Amino acid sequence: MLRKVLLVVKSSPYGHLMAAEGFRIATAMIAMDVLPQLLFIDDGVYCLLKNQRPEAAGLNSHYERLKTLAVLVGLSAERNSMVKRDLRISDFDESFNVKLMSIDEAAKLIMKNETTITF
Repeated sequence: MLRKVLLVVKSSPYGHLMAAEGFRIATAMIAMDVLPQLLFIDDGVYCLLKNQRPEAAGLNSHYERLKTLAVLVGLSAERNSMVKRDLRISDFDESFNVKLMSIDEAAKLIMKNETTITF
C-alpha cells in the first residue's frame, strides 16, 4: 500500500529555498513507496502563476518540475489564498491543471494523509 503524504507549499517561489525543496522532495517521493499530494496555500499560490521568468534574475525555474508533478500527482490550491491575493484560476499556468479547494476541502485532504509537511 502506498503511503500518503501531503506537502503544503505556503512559501513564495523565489527568494529562499522552501518551495524548491518541497518540489524536490515530492519528485523523490514518487520513486519511493510514497504518494505525495501538493496543496498550495498563502504565498505558495504564487508558485502556480503563468509566465514567470526567474531566469532573467539569475534564478532557476520551477516550471518543468511543477509541470511533471501536475501530470503525475496533481496540484491543488486553496481558494481563499487566491482571493486574498486577488488571483484567479486564469492567472495560473494552464499546464498545471490546478484543482481549487475550499478551506473545508483542504482540511479534509490534510486528514486523509498520514503526514503533512509544510514548506
